[in-house]
Amino acid sequence: MDIYKNKDIWFCVFNPTAGTNDIEKVRDKIEFELDKHNIEFEFYFTKYKGDATNEVVDKIMEGYTKFIAAGGDGTVHEVVNAIFLQDFISTDQITLAAIPTGTGNDWAKYHNLSMDISKSVSLIKRGKTDLQDVGIAHYHKNKKQKDEYFNNVAGMAYDAFVVKKLEQRKSKPNKFIYIFSVLSYLFQYKLQQAKVKLNDKEFEDKFYTINVGICKYSGGGMSLVPHAIHNDGRFAVTLAGKISKLDVLLNTYRFYNETITLHPKIDAYHSRSIEVESNDKHPILLELDGELVGETPVKFDIIEKGLRFICE
Repeated sequence: MDIYKNKDIWFCVFNPTAGTNDIEKVRDKIEFELDKHNIEFEFYFTKYKGDATNEVVDKIMEGYTKFIAAGGDGTVHEVVNAIFLQDFISTDQITLAAIPTGTGNDWAKYHNLSMDISKSVSLIKRGKTDLQDVGIAHYHKNKKQKDEYFNNVAGMAYDAFVVKKLEQRKSKPNKFIYIFSVLSYLFQYKLQQAKVKLNDKEFEDKFYTINVGICKYSGGGMSLVPHAIHNDGRFAVTLAGKISKLDVLLNTYRFYNETITLHPKIDAYHSRSIEVESNDKHPILLELDGELVGETPVKFDIIEKGLRFICE
């Protein structure tokens, strides 16, 4: 039997908890546009966090090679992890498309993918693709090492602290909620000591935030790694050291105008791998593509041009 019998069918993973509450209207619009462009597809509603990853791995084993992530950054993150967790076929033989319907669409923003469903489907029909790097984080959770892939930005220290707070509130982190949270939780956060290793150098300090990026937007449009290039085989790294809370407030505008690395206490680097260790009793938290996953110690490695995706 031909394992690639389904290769011309797009498997559309739809996250009903992403973005708007008008789920049926969004689904109907996606299906209408796919039908209008004569795109053969199957539709799947995710049921819980991590469901997309499990389902896409199974579909790859059945011979599917084309996937649509209809949702936000979290949905894309789950599909990307499925693509890289399987070892059935080479990852660059699988194509990912995005129909951004979430509250956070930072990966789509970086690649200039339209938030309009009809335009997104038109891109799928055209079929132009590009390749980008993917990161893998070797981190710890409950004192056990775990591995997870990411396609956008990894955040540590205050970034992950904010994500944790938002998850506890079960808030959808759009641009306005996220910046409000960044400012409101600022006075609850205490800087943590960490050691960062990259490019054969070590940096030991109390860090406000540590960002490791493949693409440059996160948190609903913030650009904490403005020097990121998605296919250069290197991470963009931003290290923000001992910055006062007042200084953070006064420089909030830098989160959005790509000048954060011009701040005298913030340094920017490129590196193929990074290690972060905590010297505190409490480990430093880690989030990947806006999903809280674990804590230090963490090691980041890069997979060059491993992800094929539908592009503008």
